[in-house]
Amino acid sequence: MSKHLQSRDCLRWIREACSRAILGTVVMTCLGSTAVRADTLAHIGTFTWESDAVVGLSGLEVSEDGNTFYAVGDRGWYLTGTFDRQEQQIVGMNVTQLLPILGNNGLPVSARRIGDWSDAEGLAIAPDGTFWISFERWAHVSRYSDPEEAGQWIKDHETFYDYRNNRQLEALAVHPDGTLYTFPERPAGQGFPIYRLDEDQWSIQGHIAEQDGFSIVGADFDEAGQLYLLERKLIIGLWWQNRVRRLEVNTPEDVETLWTGGRGEFFNVEGIAVWRDEIGPRLTMVSDNNADPDEPTQFIEFRVDPVQ
Repeated sequence: MSKHLQSRDCLRWIREACSRAILGTVVMTCLGSTAVRADTLAHIGTFTWESDAVVGLSGLEVSEDGNTFYAVGDRGWYLTGTFDRQEQQIVGMNVTQLLPILGNNGLPVSARRIGDWSDAEGLAIAPDGTFWISFERWAHVSRYSDPEEAGQWIKDHETFYDYRNNRQLEALAVHPDGTLYTFPERPAGQGFPIYRLDEDQWSIQGHIAEQDGFSIVGADFDEAGQLYLLERKLIIGLWWQNRVRRLEVNTPEDVETLWTGGRGEFFNVEGIAVWRDEIGPRLTMVSDNNADPDEPTQFIEFRVDPVQ
C-alpha cells in the first residue's frame, strides 16, 4: 500500500487490520517505514478435545518425535498420551496414563483442595528424565524421579510468596544444559524474575520486561537454548489473547515477538512445548479449559517460519 494514502483511508484500514491483530505492521506501512522481518509462527492446525475427566491442562511437554505428550492440570493430575496425526496435523489423541500428582508427603495434592493447593501449572522434563512440576497458591517447585513417586522438596526462593494469589509460579523450562528455570505469572519490580535453580538453590538471574499487559503462562527451550515464552491476557473479561516471544536468558532485554493472536482467536492457552520435525522447529500448545463446558481443551500447533 502506498505511503501516500489519504489519512482517512489509512485510519479506516488500520481499524480493519486491528481486528486481525496486525496493527503494528499496518502502522509501519502507513508511515512509510521499513521494518526488518523477523521469524514468525505459521499456524498448522488446532485439535479440540472434549473430556469430562480431565480439565485445566496447564503444563505441557512433547516427545522429540512429536507423537507423545505429557501434561499436568489445575486439579492435581498428571497424564500422558499420544497424538494421531494426518498430514502433520493432530486429528485425534489417546490418553495412556492418568495419575494423581503426589505431594512431598506422598499423598495426592488433589486431596488438599483447601486453598486450591493442588494447582499444578508448569511441567518440565530434564534430559536425565527428571520431572519438575511448579504450583501456584502453594507456591513451590517439586522434583520427581518418576511421576508415580512422591515429590522431592526444594527450598523456596524467599520471594515466591510475594505475588498475589493465583499469580505465582506458572511456567517451568529446562535448558539443554539441564538448568531449570521458573517464571511467575505476573511481574514484580523490574519485570518478570528469571528464577534459576543451581543444585538446590534458587537465584534471580535477571528480569524480563512486561509488555502490553501480557502474563507469562508457559515456557520451553529449543535445542539451541532459545527460550520461548507463552503469554496471555484477558481483554475486558471477554476474550483471551495469546502471544509467543523468544529470547536468550542471558540477554533478556533482547526479546522478539514471534506471534500475537487476535482477541478470542483461541481460548486460555497456558502450556507450550518446543520440538523439531524433519522440516524445522514446531510449537505445540494446550489451552486450560477452566472447567467450562463452553471452553473445550485445544491443542494448537505452529511452525517457526524463519526469516528468508
